[in-house]
Amino acid sequence: MKNTVPHHLAIIMDGNRRWASQRGLPAKAGHMQGTTAVESIAEHAQHCGIPWLTLFAFSTENWKRPEKEVTDIFSVFRYFLDRKGQKLIDKNIRLRVIGDTSRFPTRIQRSVHDLVDRSKENTGLNLTVALNYGGKSDIVNAARQINALIKAGRLNEDDITPDVVKANLETASLPPVDLLIRTSNEKRVSNFMLWELAYAEMSFVEPLWPDFTPAELDKVLLDYSDRERRFGGDAMLTDQKTGSAG
Repeated sequence: MKNTVPHHLAIIMDGNRRWASQRGLPAKAGHMQGTTAVESIAEHAQHCGIPWLTLFAFSTENWKRPEKEVTDIFSVFRYFLDRKGQKLIDKNIRLRVIGDTSRFPTRIQRSVHDLVDRSKENTGLNLTVALNYGGKSDIVNAARQINALIKAGRLNEDDITPDVVKANLETASLPPVDLLIRTSNEKRVSNFMLWELAYAEMSFVEPLWPDFTPAELDKVLLDYSDRERRFGGDAMLTDQKTGSAG
């Protein structure tokens, strides 16, 4: 089955620190430059007709980084929320967040919740930002919630289905990922949206995140449009069921 654009595009934004290091700059400069890429890629994704875009901004493992860098990342988050958040809202983009933001500074938590609330009526691109998110912990938490439902008599073990698991994930409101992009040519998924990536196409590209432009995204989308997605089955049978001529 041939594709046009992905219904749900997910991006692991990798390479900010290397971008800064190559220029003799502190890591914060790379993270700051990365915010410009976030804005331009979100706007271009909407222009291309992609309904859902999810960006991996801060993982549960990122707390292991040096304390100063984590503090600098928070500073960059504040800059993005204060300077670019409203611009995205004005472009009819709806903002969502997955992950546990309770460990973040209070000001960031308030800004995130405010932007999410003010954009909830927007009808354009659904832009989800993963903050303090990890795929494994998401599945573990879902298992705990399902166990609590069983103990409370609200769910039978025999009724546990993939849909039930999905409904208890942080990502419950998000559709499956069709295409995952990771910049900086690192070839791993790094504990990102493990459930939603089950049948995702993947592209690992050379540019570092701050250098990932709309033109670079267009290259990936062109490659994606020529792929055949089988979802574990036969491509020709899939095409016949969907009525495709491919």
